[in-house]
Amino acid sequence: MTRKIIVVGGGIAGLTAAYTLQKDGFDVEVLERNDEPGGRMRSERHGDFVVDRGAQFIASSYRNMRALVDELGLKAQVRRLKTGRGATLRNGRFVRSNYAGLKAILRARDLSWGSRVRLPGILFELRRNKRLLDFYAIEKAAPLDDATAHDWALRRYGREVLNYIIEPPFASTFTVLPENLSRAFVLATIDYMFGGFRLSAFQGGNGLLTRTLASKLRVRTSVEASGITHTADDVSVRLGTGETLTADAVVVATPGNHVARLCETLTAEERRFFDSVRYASSIICFVMTSDTEADPGIYGLGIGRTEGVRLYGMAMENPKEGAVPAGKTMFNCALSEAYAAELMHKSDDEVAAATLEELSKLPLRGLDKTERVVVHRWPELVPQFYHGYIRSLAAFKDRRERSDRIFFAGDYLVGPYTEAAVTSGLRAAGDVCGRFGTQPVTIADE
Repeated sequence: MTRKIIVVGGGIAGLTAAYTLQKDGFDVEVLERNDEPGGRMRSERHGDFVVDRGAQFIASSYRNMRALVDELGLKAQVRRLKTGRGATLRNGRFVRSNYAGLKAILRARDLSWGSRVRLPGILFELRRNKRLLDFYAIEKAAPLDDATAHDWALRRYGREVLNYIIEPPFASTFTVLPENLSRAFVLATIDYMFGGFRLSAFQGGNGLLTRTLASKLRVRTSVEASGITHTADDVSVRLGTGETLTADAVVVATPGNHVARLCETLTAEERRFFDSVRYASSIICFVMTSDTEADPGIYGLGIGRTEGVRLYGMAMENPKEGAVPAGKTMFNCALSEAYAAELMHKSDDEVAAATLEELSKLPLRGLDKTERVVVHRWPELVPQFYHGYIRSLAAFKDRRERSDRIFFAGDYLVGPYTEAAVTSGLRAAGDVCGRFGTQPVTIADE
């Protein structure tokens, strides 16, 4: 008998789970509330520019995503970025750096000798806690989830390191301030970065991966689940239209903070965990100019609060092959969470003007040649791995009572990266296979 599985959520996590289950012989249907699948890994075209709405790059160390790309025959479409160099804004200037290793950090310009003397302590912390730092199993770091990244960095390494080494790269990458990050997450991420990686992207937009997956699946768009219940025999998914679908199991691949509302038959332990999931919100603006004068020759820029610019960071899209037409420039600007909250309900024109005003505070030229600004509002951009969350995640993964026939996928279960979302989808598919006695899927990290 062919088992029917419903996947609620057509982002990269849900599509990965659905594709894997379909390969394993299940009858799978994906429900996506938006008018097209892809979630936070969608691309869209604006004239000759290609905008990656969410996921911006693929790292060379993304083993599960790389395996999926190879299987789908997309390897030739993955192109290394022309430059992966980054910079930090300090005293109104770009200080170019490469934070892929400790030596690079210690060579960072404008870093005082006092900070350089203290910084090797990070290496000691990494070595001492190596067994707890796992990019694919962040819950192992629960014993280190004892302080915010802000308090830890300030106490151990001083304000300069906090302001210019910790805050800019983490805020610009994860859209969250150190006050809302666990030191365990920061240590695990630094450990991963020290392993070295190269950045790539799909030619013509990272949405190629989700579009390819969706093309191989049965996906219903513009349909929203409003309730999920399970019994000993099946699962029912109630839609906003009033229709009810029945299946043998469901994979819930929505943002984690929606799960408790959707799933009406969660255990008390599960409900407590999902109530603890929270997301960073932001507005991402893509600024397109008519020449290359504004291109500073870097990929990413981290901006600390001390600089008085209400952006967490900025990325250049020019290093991506096929994203920007010849002779032009495109910036990807992440507004700070506080500023995004102020502007969330303003018009696109008002948000664009505010973004250009913040960009004018940077040492950039050519902003007067702006052609277009594309605004994307993200009430739920990435999950926050805040102080206490990793302990909560560890308890959730070790829970004794589990909702039968309901499985979960999403980056909030692994980490705020696309590789984490892919990994969670593979794990959800493996859990479904285990539930119905079929051969579990092989996952590259396990």
